[in-house]
Amino acid sequence: MKKANTVILIVEDNKIERNNMGVLLSNQKYELAFASDGNEAIRKSKELMPDIILLDVMLPDIDGYEVCRRIRSDEILSEVPIIMITGLNDRESRLQGIISGADDFITKPFDREELRARIQTIARLNRYRHLLTINSELQKEISNLSILCDILGVFNATLDVNSALKSIPQKIKDLVNAKEVSIYLKDGQRNKSHFLAFASKEKDETEIIQYDVPIDLETVEKVLSNKEISLIQDYKIADKTNGISAENILYMPLLSRRYDPFGVLEVVIEKPKKFTQRDMELLETISNNIASSIERSNLYNDLRKAESILRYQNAELRQAIKHKYSFDNIIGSNIKLINVIKTAEQVALTDSTVLIYGETGTGKELLARAIHDSSTRATGNFIPVNCGAIPKDLLESELFGHEKGSFTGASARRIGRFEAAEGGTIFLDEIGDMSPDLQVKLLRVLQENVIQRLGSNEEIQVNVRVIAATNQDLSQLVSKGGFRQDLYYRLKVFELRLPSLRERKDDIPVLVNHFITHFNEKLNKQIIGIEDDALKALCNYDYPGNIRELQNIIQRAMILCKSDTITIDVLPEDVIGVKTDGLVVVGNESIPIPQNNDELKLAKADIQNKLEKVFLTELLSRYKGNISLASRMAKINRSWLTEMIGKHNLEVKDFK
Repeated sequence: MKKANTVILIVEDNKIERNNMGVLLSNQKYELAFASDGNEAIRKSKELMPDIILLDVMLPDIDGYEVCRRIRSDEILSEVPIIMITGLNDRESRLQGIISGADDFITKPFDREELRARIQTIARLNRYRHLLTINSELQKEISNLSILCDILGVFNATLDVNSALKSIPQKIKDLVNAKEVSIYLKDGQRNKSHFLAFASKEKDETEIIQYDVPIDLETVEKVLSNKEISLIQDYKIADKTNGISAENILYMPLLSRRYDPFGVLEVVIEKPKKFTQRDMELLETISNNIASSIERSNLYNDLRKAESILRYQNAELRQAIKHKYSFDNIIGSNIKLINVIKTAEQVALTDSTVLIYGETGTGKELLARAIHDSSTRATGNFIPVNCGAIPKDLLESELFGHEKGSFTGASARRIGRFEAAEGGTIFLDEIGDMSPDLQVKLLRVLQENVIQRLGSNEEIQVNVRVIAATNQDLSQLVSKGGFRQDLYYRLKVFELRLPSLRERKDDIPVLVNHFITHFNEKLNKQIIGIEDDALKALCNYDYPGNIRELQNIIQRAMILCKSDTITIDVLPEDVIGVKTDGLVVVGNESIPIPQNNDELKLAKADIQNKLEKVFLTELLSRYKGNISLASRMAKINRSWLTEMIGKHNLEVKDFK
């Protein structure tokens, strides 16, 4: 005797997903049974004789394809509908499922409403199949449901909407015995409708017509606007063969989940046939699936576009970084620098370890990046590590990584910088600050190309080029016992010595112009150059901080500069007071060095005036012309400050 309710066997090894499907279907008046592996599924199928089996492909003992084959080989169970649930959405997986005997597929993550619709459709199909020999009307329903399943399968099989829609109108025409079926889709560019697909009574194939200009379809636009079904009955049209004929036309909106209209489904039937309630239900199911398919396709296309944009931006960024760190981007024409660059260009083509010497701020990392980007490892990562900036007890973990629980706070496994640089280059700056214990482990990496994460005995092979740098004399450190001799000789395979800025002062003018161009864009300034006396002061300064210090001086000067040219008064005091060619630069003028007592007195008075003006200019600039705040912060009397401003003919408004 036929069971009162449809029995559904859910075969899923994941307890959470199994329960979720149970909750989803529990309010549908189904009798639910569950199995967590393939053998249990076969046993319960024989015991329960389910009406539908939801079968996960990935099971712990035997996979879903084998389960499906065994059920199909059972004479009693061979006709039970099987819906395979899979995380794979590829042709090979579907073909394997079809060969195994699956009736349908649902791809994870599946749409809840789609799953309900599929189950409902299969359930109806199954019920009517049992009564096929009793009622001929049910045979038609089964046929309709088969077509409906076919239609749903078309949408589930592809993300190409146009490809799917080519076959849909003819299937709908067969489903409801229609004269014509048309699908109108909105044009996203013009927010209008254009004719997409058409199926006529005389043709078995769908005719695809696409227009560049919108078609004025009043009824279609009305349905799109109202988002409601429209049924036109007894619509009279002229027929060349039969004269005037009457038709019933149904317009059904294709709505997204957010109730946005994608288009309209138009179905035309000839009188005396009318649209039944069942026709309406089937067409509504199809309309919902057409809309869902369009929505999925739009999302997929958006993701593809976003991916394309990201790839393009990534390529541009890589190109920009490559240009930024190329040898051409190292500014200067000093012969010492040129010789270093030429030598670096040669070693870049090899895989040799490089040791770069240079004072702080000379551009050691910039040179290391240029070597990496000109090497065969340019597509790999460049990983810089400042050995002097990381605490010694953390540097080992930073370089080689650690396992979970290897020390307090190691809550998870973490790969180190060497693994992150796989196939690329690791730059070890301030190598002279590395502890002796860690020097031993680095030596092993250079000798054997293997590392061990902290807390692990497993050896990990690495393919990394090492470039090291230091501002110390490693040979002296070796003689004093502060650096391992064997590691020193491993590192000094190829040595490069960057000259300090003191040794290449002829490059200062071009560096100044480079930084002016750089900071004009960064600070939104329009500085066109630098005055001669200011440039002379910069050229005579010793730069203990090298190029980095010069860069900071220019940035500060451009922030303070109120004209289109950098003047000497916006330079730091330690730069302004430098002696040059028998002169002392004070303020924005150069004063001759006194030769006797009278000249000394005059020079003192002159210097005092100029220093006062420099002091006032700096003070007012810093506090944006606020005299009260400036006097308070400088700890001077407000009235004296006002008097001095007048004495030196300064305008407070110029500093606001």
